[in-house]
Amino acid sequence: MKDKGFTLIELIVTITLLAIISVTVGVSVSNILYNQKEKDAKTLKNKIENAACVYVETIDENISEVTLKLLITEGLLDEDLTDPLTKESLDINSKVKIDIVDNEKICTYDFPGLN
Repeated sequence: MKDKGFTLIELIVTITLLAIISVTVGVSVSNILYNQKEKDAKTLKNKIENAACVYVETIDENISEVTLKLLITEGLLDEDLTDPLTKESLDINSKVKIDIVDNEKICTYDFPGLN
C-alpha cells in the first residue's frame, strides 16, 4: 500500500526553492525602491538648481550663491523640501552655487547623499 504524502526530501527541496525565490524577489524589490528614491532625489536636485537659475535670471544677476530659504521666500520652491533618500528635511540654509561659464549661468546644488 502506497502512502499519499510527501517525503521529507520533497518538503526540504520545496522549502529551499521557496526561500531562494523569496530572497531573489526581496532583493529585486529593494533595488527598485532604492532606484526610485535616487531618481526622486535627482529630480529634486534639478528642481532646486532650476529655481536658483530662474531667481538669478529674473531677480538678481549679480550673485554667486543663493540659499534654499531665499528660493522658498520668493515662491520658487515649496516649503517642504524632504530628502527622498533619508526622509529628512533639507537644510534651508544650504546654498546653491552660481557660476558663469561662456556667458551662461550654471547653478549647482550639492545634494546630500548623491554623487
